[in-house]
Amino acid sequence: MDSIRNKPVLIYDDKCSSCTIFAKYAFKYSKGRIDCIGHYSEDGQKFRKLIFPPNYNETEMFWIVTSNRAYGGRSGLLPLLGLIVRASVMSFIKPEISPNRTFRGYCADSAMCSNKQYKVKRLFNLLRNGKKLNVRFVKSLKG
Repeated sequence: MDSIRNKPVLIYDDKCSSCTIFAKYAFKYSKGRIDCIGHYSEDGQKFRKLIFPPNYNETEMFWIVTSNRAYGGRSGLLPLLGLIVRASVMSFIKPEISPNRTFRGYCADSAMCSNKQYKVKRLFNLLRNGKKLNVRFVKSLKG
């Protein structure tokens, strides 16, 4: 949780296999320079409480969270692409000495992960919705 200020975070739906695959590829192509956290994981739930206002439905899309901005759904595609391109360029300029980063993601609910109707709904929400929020870390990131 402390790494949020150092690198961007991708919050994705870890109950959707397509979303988990999307996050895995974002992690891979960013060379591990983007942290990925599932909406429904323990860390994801804590992180969401820090970022989003109460009674806000942030689980309807994925989010790219930087130190001062959160980009959701369609609005997050361009920032994500920019982060991936930047990571690719930086890997040529300054290669990592110890590439021990791993993707910790998994699909949390196997029944829902294989539900095709749920996958279509998630894709529809991704293309339909796009939001931007200013982020202020007023609470401690440790807990």
